[in-house]
Amino acid sequence: MTTRLEGKAALVTGAGTGIGRGIAKRLADEGAAVVIMDRTKDSLEESASQHENITHIVADIGKPDDVARLVSEVRERHGRLDILVNNAGIAPVTPFDEATMDEYDRVFLTNVRGLVDLTREALPLLKQTKGNVVNLSSAAVARPVANMSTYAASKAAVNTYTKVWAKEFAKDGVRFNIVSPGPIETPIYEKTDLSAEEIQAHRDRVTQGVPLHRFGKIEEVTSLVAFLTSDEASFITGAEYLVDGGMAV
Repeated sequence: MTTRLEGKAALVTGAGTGIGRGIAKRLADEGAAVVIMDRTKDSLEESASQHENITHIVADIGKPDDVARLVSEVRERHGRLDILVNNAGIAPVTPFDEATMDEYDRVFLTNVRGLVDLTREALPLLKQTKGNVVNLSSAAVARPVANMSTYAASKAAVNTYTKVWAKEFAKDGVRFNIVSPGPIETPIYEKTDLSAEEIQAHRDRVTQGVPLHRFGKIEEVTSLVAFLTSDEASFITGAEYLVDGGMAV
């Protein structure tokens, strides 16, 4: 494993499980000092135990006080922030005629407002280091999936913010890029109210639309994030990378 992130400090949200956990380990393996956050202490501790370079903070991305505390803690622990990975997100699978406005509010609070709030709070530190931000979006923006309209719409907002920020903060040397996974083997569907049968039916429908005929692996996302956050990607900003087995082609 290379150490191309040696000396850099990173913050990864939603890192208690799944892609976020994998990203944290990959960045730590590459030499970064990684702070991870999520709402659940036990899962965070499991993620932090992957590597001695990982520390954790229990916080809720949807609470402004928690967001401010998170950035303050990173500053106190490391004195800098080079990499922000906005990974926290929820992805309900709900037919639109059954969806509620409470669900809409929860999705946009986590997937959009929390991301915007944290990025805004972190910008002063990122400007100091000429750091970079990777926002996790979804291939569902380019190739919408039935019963996930609110999720897809929230990620479309993330894409727009990212591309605008890439132009707006290029003068400060801060890069912004998008990684848009397709179906990846993670626990994200287990966080829904669907039964095991409903989850399997959804997975079968999704797999039919993937030219490579499978779900992706977490490692196939984390390797790309490691590249984009390194100096090897120093001329890349405002870009979107799909990791979706050709689903959005």
